[in-house]
Amino acid sequence: MKRFSLVYKIIFIYIAANLLIFAPVNKYIYNNVGKFYTIFRDNQRLFKYDRMPDLSMKGHWINKYYKDNHRNIIMVGDSTVEDFYVKYEDSIGFLLDKKLFGEDDRPNVFNFGSSGTKTVYVMERIKKAAEYNPDLIIWQMGAGSFTELHWILPPTPESYDLSLGGGLAGAYRNILKMNNENAYFISRELRSNLVPLHRYKEFYEELAKGIKAKATGTPLPYPNDRHMKVQIGDVKITEQFYGIPFDASTRYFEAVGEICKYVSQKGIPMMIYLAPINQSILAKKYEGGYYEKMVAAIKAQADPYGVPLLNLNDAVPDELFIDGGHLKEEGDRIVADRLYEFIVKEFPELRE
Repeated sequence: MKRFSLVYKIIFIYIAANLLIFAPVNKYIYNNVGKFYTIFRDNQRLFKYDRMPDLSMKGHWINKYYKDNHRNIIMVGDSTVEDFYVKYEDSIGFLLDKKLFGEDDRPNVFNFGSSGTKTVYVMERIKKAAEYNPDLIIWQMGAGSFTELHWILPPTPESYDLSLGGGLAGAYRNILKMNNENAYFISRELRSNLVPLHRYKEFYEELAKGIKAKATGTPLPYPNDRHMKVQIGDVKITEQFYGIPFDASTRYFEAVGEICKYVSQKGIPMMIYLAPINQSILAKKYEGGYYEKMVAAIKAQADPYGVPLLNLNDAVPDELFIDGGHLKEEGDRIVADRLYEFIVKEFPELRE
């Protein structure tokens, strides 16, 4: 009996600590994040997870959203959109912004990219972007956006829409939508709800760095600092490639259709672009005709909703790649130029 009494006491203390200490502390941090000497000082960042700016995006002030802009564009995608290998001034988002809207010292193209983003769970990020009611959503994807999926339950249209930052009930519902690609986010969301102190774990780590930086008089370190030092030729590609076959049945391109349908119903224009890939690696990594089949599968899902596709898979010479897919400054300029030409043609109203 005493053993059970101890268990009950621990549970009671845990619940009480969450309600009286951890939850209020988290709320205070969220509402006062700008008061702390950390890279989270700008609490208007666009990309937020768990009601907190995502750690990987702190290097780009572009994420500060100006709702009163005449025109706004949001870019959603993986690390090639996040663009952590270059300074913000050399990123695709910035270059496209200046080509479309000129030098007005106010961002109009907002970077919503995050490393490793996969199509199967990008719905949650697209929905967050749509909440800002932009004039255009640019959705970037590549072959890596469609990996082989293994679900714990047969997927439904709702399976592509995760609840992140939506409370404990939503975190439990996520479990029914779990697959090998979204499991990390689902487990993190559940853990953050069950252990509230964990929700702002990244903040506490950055706060410690801020205290150290202030004490030593050094600049705040940003997560992408080390990446910007990497130059073309520094990354040695050691991955073994084996000619991955195209199998639409395991890639679930239906997610593209569900996302296009959602954005269309919101009345928000959207375009898709396939990011450049190192062609020598493409030839080894995927079977012949892989990209052509992938483009056809994407278009079959996007066309019914009027979402145009720009295929840039071979737009950048191999010598401008750091690795298989990441670009430095000159490669980013090529992508920005091609995006600009496509947008002017497909969405001329953005120039009005």
